[in-house]
Amino acid sequence: MERYTGAFEEAVDGARQQERHYQLLSALQGLVKELPSSFQQRLSYTTLSDLALALLDGTVFEIVQGLLEIQHLTEKSLYNQRLRLQNEHRDDSGTSRRSPPSTRSDNQKCLQTSLGINLGPGLRTSALDQEHSPM
Repeated sequence: MERYTGAFEEAVDGARQQERHYQLLSALQGLVKELPSSFQQRLSYTTLSDLALALLDGTVFEIVQGLLEIQHLTEKSLYNQRLRLQNEHRDDSGTSRRSPPSTRSDNQKCLQTSLGINLGPGLRTSALDQEHSPM
């Protein structure tokens, strides 16, 4: 008796799967009718039937789900990398702004070093100094 019950369930499952296949096939055929005729000619009945069978199998949906997960992880990683780089840039910009302003003697030392000249204490280093000096 159990043997007949199992065979009957398989037949019912097969009939359900066949019905679902026909539903998907007719839905695909309806979509194809909306395409331009040049594309309709390229999609044969066999191709649409194979596509409907592939959709019946859960493999396609599993692949799509896996690709979605990969995309989400990649986007999250790129977002975190962007935040990290923004913070590093902000820190670098902040430290250069927070550094104490250089004094006249620091500027003179830098100028002497880069030009290889010795400026005496009484010499003016720039026209700007002359403008701001008391008369």
